[in-house]
Amino acid sequence: MSNNGVVKPVRIQALKRSNDILGVLLAGPFEGLPLRDIARAVNLAPTTAFTLLESLADLRLVEKVRGERRYRLGFRLLQLGRKVEARLDIIMLACPSLIRLCQQTGEMVNLLVPSVTSMIVAESLKGNVVLKTTPLKGRDLPMHGTASGKCFLAFSTIDVRAAIFETLNLTRMTARTISDLKRLEKELREIRRQGYATEEDEFTPDTVAIAVPLLDSLGRIQATLSIHGSSARISAARRPALLEALQREARRIEALLL
Repeated sequence: MSNNGVVKPVRIQALKRSNDILGVLLAGPFEGLPLRDIARAVNLAPTTAFTLLESLADLRLVEKVRGERRYRLGFRLLQLGRKVEARLDIIMLACPSLIRLCQQTGEMVNLLVPSVTSMIVAESLKGNVVLKTTPLKGRDLPMHGTASGKCFLAFSTIDVRAAIFETLNLTRMTARTISDLKRLEKELREIRRQGYATEEDEFTPDTVAIAVPLLDSLGRIQATLSIHGSSARISAARRPALLEALQREARRIEALLL
């Protein structure tokens, strides 16, 4: 589903069929369902359903009930679900800090979590007296042209960063967008050294952002916290104080992360 709520067609038919099977198992009984019932429910030939179920079982997304030709949801889904749940937890844990930052600075404050090759704005607030959600909430933002995206890349593991680089499209969004991988890697090294990322006219003109990482107890980046606004409002003179406020609230959130 896209950000505007429109359901997009699935390009890979096997993935859609697998998703349909998981939906049937989700609605089924704890003891699982036999192959013939699953095949009938998703309107597939038993041989096709069997091939998909066996592949899902190999991935531990589906479990074969021992001694019977039945299938039920696998434990891998529990692991994935807990990861998603942790993202929801971080939104709740970060809310007091987002509110404090808005009240203290009067600027737009954002909490972003990573997707595969982009950052998702999980929460975005603006205002120092009456707080309101901004149009950024729910949007996907590019990794290479935003403070939060560069912050996430900088503090990711080498393996995660390499995997993202393989599919990252370094689209130039403004004249100042970094569209060269070597330049981006150089900036990421500087971000790791200084502990925060900045963005100035890279995603949209006349826009400045400062982002800091949110690390769990093992030092793994879970999200980013950022302040976002016009160049006039987030002037060079104000940036040290804004960075200090961001870092203070980031430490508060990190103290709550497992």
